[in-house]
Formats: sequence, C-alpha cells, structure tokens
Amino acid sequence: MKLVITGGDGYIGCRLQEKLKNTNHKIFAPTCKKWDITTESRMDFSVDCVIHLAGLVKVNESVKNPLDYYNVNIIGTANVVKSYPKAKVIFASTGAAFNPTSPYARSKLAAEDVVRSLSNNYTIFRFFNIGGGQPTNPVGLHAATLKALESKEFTIAGSDWNTKDGTCVRDYVHIDDVCDAIIKAINLPAANSAFEPIGSGKEYTILEYINTFLKVNGSLFNIKYGPRRPGDNEESKLPFLSTFMEPKKTLEDIVRLDESFLHKFR
Repeated sequence: MKLVITGGDGYIGCRLQEKLKNTNHKIFAPTCKKWDITTESRMDFSVDCVIHLAGLVKVNESVKNPLDYYNVNIIGTANVVKSYPKAKVIFASTGAAFNPTSPYARSKLAAEDVVRSLSNNYTIFRFFNIGGGQPTNPVGLHAATLKALESKEFTIAGSDWNTKDGTCVRDYVHIDDVCDAIIKAINLPAANSAFEPIGSGKEYTILEYINTFLKVNGSLFNIKYGPRRPGDNEESKLPFLSTFMEPKKTLEDIVRLDESFLHKFR
C-alpha cells in the first residue's frame, strides 16, 4: 500500500514510521519544510491512504495567533485531501473539538468538516492527551514537566476548577497505543463516522498526573499553582472509546522518562 504521512517529522509521525518500518507499505513522509500545505496541493492519484498529522497544536499560541491556526489547520487540510483524490484519509483531530473553547479546537473542528466534504473514504480520529516515548516537539504537559526538571518547580494552571482536586481533568493516552490505532485504520475500511475518540478511556486530574510523574521518576521538582490558562477546558473526557483503539499502556508508562535522561537531574 502507498501511504503519505504529513507531519512525518512530528511526534506521532516519527513514532508511526518506526512502527511501519518492517511492513510492506511504501511510505512518503514530507516534512513541513518540504511541503507548505497552506499554499500547495500535490496531485497524486496513486496514493492509497493519507495520514494527515501535520498541523498547529498549541492552545495558548492559538489564542494569540488564531489566523495562523485557521490557515494551517483548515486550508492546509483542504489542500492535503485534494492532493490525493482517491486515497483513504485518516485525519488527526483533537478531543478538544468536543468543547471548542480555543481557536486551536475550532480550527480542528472546521477541518473535520473539510475532510467530510472532500473525501468519501475517511476516518477522523479525535486524539486526547498523548504522552510517552520521546516527543520530537514536546508541547503541553510533557513539555512543562521537562522544563520543571530544570527549574525545579511545576506550575499548575488553575486550582479552582470544579473537579475533585480543583485541577483540570484529562484522558492521557500513550503514543504507542495511538500509533497502533492508526495502523489498524490503515489496514481496515474507513469508518466514515462523525469521529472516532482515541484515548485510554481513563481520566486523571493534572495534579494526579504530576503526582504520578513524581512517584515514577522521583521527587524532582515542587508543585505550585498559577492562574487558569486562556482557552483551557475544565474536563476532556471520552464519550466512548473508538473500536480502532485497544489501550494497553498505563499512566505510569506515559509519564516514565528514560533513566539515561533523568540521571542529570538527580
């Protein structure tokens, strides 16, 4: 099968290519530098499946620069889908689309409409909070924990949310489980459904996540609280688990860092 993976140099794209290495698929994975999806289409009728992972993903940044997010995530998605008219499309959307309070979430929600309008053979994955492995471009909670290793302090955004400990609730899923779901979607018929939620099916507060991180990796920083972050949702939970998803990894697996990396912070 001939595959195109956009965002091939990103977090999911890199790990997905590793997992597909010993298969019979022929893979083309253009980087963002080699293909500006906002301005260029690449017509190719021979592609069997396109996994569209490229996009902008930072909530805070989207609040400051919404037009960039609408351009890349909406116009860019249209160009990608148009480039492969006969291909099955697997689109990386977000769990934030269930409650789109940021330009990032709204851009992904609109991009889903683009996929449904331009393709007759698609699977729309709404990814929840992905962790584990070695992110090539760490963002979100993983990036914040890495910064905290250096500063010795982790700041949780908001302590007054209406949750059991006052911090936001999220579903965290391991990168390997996510990639396994994508591979399953490559090999099976397209869902052609409104969306497919991809997560672990378990929810934890930010404080629970951080406490688990410190339990697994050691007490490497202190916790403090700051103001809420613009664009944040109080809760992000799966309404149901996609049939493409078979989560095997735990929260401990997600937060665990490599010992060779950790030793310099101990």
